[in-house]
Amino acid sequence: MEPPLPVAPSQNRVRLAFSAFLVLSALPTAGLAEDSPRARRVVILTGAEVMLPASQVADAEIRRVLSESDAGPFEIHSEGLDAFRFRAEGYDGEFAAFLARKYGETEPALVIAFTELALDFLARHRDRLWPHAPVIFIAVEPSYFASHPRPDWVTGLLNDDDMTETLELARSLVPGARRVVVAAGSGQLDSGSIASVRRDVTRLGIGLEVDGLGGTPIADFPRVFGRLPADTILVYTMMFRDSAGRAVVPLDAARALAAAASVPVFSVHATYLGSGVLGGALLDYAHEGRAAGDLALRVLRGEPPASIPLLGRSPRLHAVDDRVLRRFHIPESRLPAAYERRYRQPTFWEQYRWRIVAVAVAVAAETALLVALLVERRQRRLAQDENRRRRIELSQAARLATVGELAASISHEINQPLGAILANAEAGEMLLASTNGQFEEVREIFAEIRKDDQRASEVVRRVRRLASRREMELKPIDVNVVVDVVLRLLRHDARRHGVALEEELAADLPPVRADEVALQQVLINLALNGMEAMDGIPGERRLVFRTRRDGRRLLVRVSDTGKGIADADRPGLFTSFFTTKPHGVGLGLAICRSIVEGHGGAIEASNGDGGGAAFEFSLPLEDGPGAAGKTAAARPGA
Repeated sequence: MEPPLPVAPSQNRVRLAFSAFLVLSALPTAGLAEDSPRARRVVILTGAEVMLPASQVADAEIRRVLSESDAGPFEIHSEGLDAFRFRAEGYDGEFAAFLARKYGETEPALVIAFTELALDFLARHRDRLWPHAPVIFIAVEPSYFASHPRPDWVTGLLNDDDMTETLELARSLVPGARRVVVAAGSGQLDSGSIASVRRDVTRLGIGLEVDGLGGTPIADFPRVFGRLPADTILVYTMMFRDSAGRAVVPLDAARALAAAASVPVFSVHATYLGSGVLGGALLDYAHEGRAAGDLALRVLRGEPPASIPLLGRSPRLHAVDDRVLRRFHIPESRLPAAYERRYRQPTFWEQYRWRIVAVAVAVAAETALLVALLVERRQRRLAQDENRRRRIELSQAARLATVGELAASISHEINQPLGAILANAEAGEMLLASTNGQFEEVREIFAEIRKDDQRASEVVRRVRRLASRREMELKPIDVNVVVDVVLRLLRHDARRHGVALEEELAADLPPVRADEVALQQVLINLALNGMEAMDGIPGERRLVFRTRRDGRRLLVRVSDTGKGIADADRPGLFTSFFTTKPHGVGLGLAICRSIVEGHGGAIEASNGDGGGAAFEFSLPLEDGPGAAGKTAAARPGA
């Protein structure tokens, strides 16, 4: 080996100075440690494994209660005998020696024993381990103190493995059950749990057969428990070892049994809930831990254990797994009211209640809006139908008024052919009475009679069409022909008013789709208004009808040489019931506007350059090959 390197004197001095600094720095800290209160040691000794769910739940509650109190600080340790799986190994002496070496001469201020195995261990080794430490126990059966007198250094919570409530629940959920099968381990404690079930079945007096299947290996669960008949109540107690001597975690066995069993699994341990076990009247280890923590505080504050009476059975947690109820199609009505349904899957309504309500409100609002729109549409249609009906009635009334005003002209038009018919008839009679044999003249007379009769019939037909109540019938017509017909009807009225009728009609106009009678009514109304407007006006009185084409429109203009339109009257000319006549109704121009707009056109009024009023309306044109020639051929006298 190589010799060590020499150390310089200066390095030794540095080391000594640093060591002295560390010692001096530690002195104040030691003083503070002596002034602060020392933490009292509490040891939680469980007869099972410290990682067992029941041990962890109770341990956590004890620690929480102690840490939240003002009696601390505490130094809490947890130890496990694991005697449920290794009870026959005979190692408790070595374990006691281990605890003595581990904790040395610092005796715990309190020891909490979880289960009979832990309490029995302390009874055997307390004098060697912690002879002055008080003990609080949890989950010890009342029968334990029948054979073990209670020492003055111990108090705690009694418990029992009573399964009567769980068996009653099973009978409610499995009506018609004939047999109880108990699944358990193969150890001594497991055998005792099977005996407890037999005892409780006998106590209930329900007359069911009890079969204890202790130690069945997990691999055989599907074969043994997967074909149980539906009238079987399956109870699982605990399982730490199977019949082959293998160590088993009870919670793992619960999961495997619940998955393999053909019937629901009942139990009394709350730690199994959620593993597939249905549930029952469960031992609540969280409650046990809280109660043990409260007792521990009483003892740590100086209350002797002997003065604290033993607490009886803790209240059971009545709970079932809702998922298992659904899996086996068990009606909810069979579940007693005292039982809580855990792991319940919320219904669609519960999950999306507010969304469903929002959607329902939106759908209801949309439906209400749709109904309102449909109602409004129907009402609008009814109003439109009513408006159309009233418009037809007003138009009919206006036509009848027009016919009344044209009565003189009509009578003149009819009197002429009727007089001619009468004269011709008398002449025919005279010729027939003579013997001259002038048959050719008689034939001509009868031809004249026929012609005059057709003239009278045509006048009557036109008047009847004008006065009849009818819907508008749109068809291609020649506006110039309509103007000619109107001029013939107005001839007598024009003479009566001293008005000269003139027409300036454009040639070769294409047809328009219009109702001939409706256009006649418009032109007659405008002409009669013009004639009345020229009454009492000195000078020449003329009423001029003009037609012309303007792009895609045909314009018809009726102008007079009267007083014209006052500026104050212009805005209301085409409004219903507006009139400038002393005895007028105010419907003529309103109906004219309605008829023109019904044809897709427009009407307007203005004053002419030379005086008088002019009314002009437009109609959309209907062009087509040869339209002008056809309409020109249809005009009389063309």
